Amino acid sequence: MSEGVKSVNAHLNNGVKTKSKTWVLPEECPIAIYIDGESEKGETYAVMLTTPLDLIDFAYGFCLSEGLVKATDAIISVKQKLARDGVELHVKLNDDAYDRFQIIERRRRLAGASGCGVCGLTSLSHIVEDLPKIDSELTIRIAAIQKARVQLRDHTPLNQSSFSVHAAAFVDKDGDILLVREDVGRHNALDKLCGALTQQDIDISQGFVLLTSRFAYELAQKCIKSGVPIVISISAPTTMAVNMAKKANMTFAAFDGDSDLMVFSNAERLI
Repeated sequence: MSEGVKSVNAHLNNGVKTKSKTWVLPEECPIAIYIDGESEKGETYAVMLTTPLDLIDFAYGFCLSEGLVKATDAIISVKQKLARDGVELHVKLNDDAYDRFQIIERRRRLAGASGCGVCGLTSLSHIVEDLPKIDSELTIRIAAIQKARVQLRDHTPLNQSSFSVHAAAFVDKDGDILLVREDVGRHNALDKLCGALTQQDIDISQGFVLLTSRFAYELAQKCIKSGVPIVISISAPTTMAVNMAKKANMTFAAFDGDSDLMVFSNAERLI
């Protein structure tokens, strides 16, 4: 069973002498995602490099954020299997969802014959696809956001031991952290969080997501598809992510230093 990190022996060299030293490093493992039907065996959809923790959460969140399913009730089961070179995640969909998935997969492969291949996608249209609008009257106090940032350190054990993983947290209106998921990949951490929220029946529209990583387009896309009304990032965003947040009516802000927030879109939700 993985703990997410491993101690590795190395040599510390200051140019004058060397000495043995132990460093704690995050684990990174290939995860193959298989999509199967109720009575039909499918094939590998994707291979991701992730920290091998909370992989069931990851499977649920990945299927939702990639648009492979519209709701988690389309997923019959997720089974985890150790393989020679990593881990296999077998996701079984009901017949309706599997038929829909096969149409999506055929389109993806057809586009791939002449696609641009940017970031593993098959067409530029996948990046600029139409996204839903966020309809929310939720408001969050700035003090609650500041409180969550202070708390976050105590909720990220992998990062505190290795100082090299990302975290995605779900925070309630009062600034209390309800769930956190960590991973070497920022998008994986978010997928794990969204998957955990759906499995635990936590209403994602009644709180905000706090991210440790840079807020780039793929994170904006995942948050919008998941219906997150407010996203706060400790690191800076990209212009594309900000434009997507504005277009989708999602509130996004990033910390400017220790406590001040730079609000880039829909500032009325932050009070």
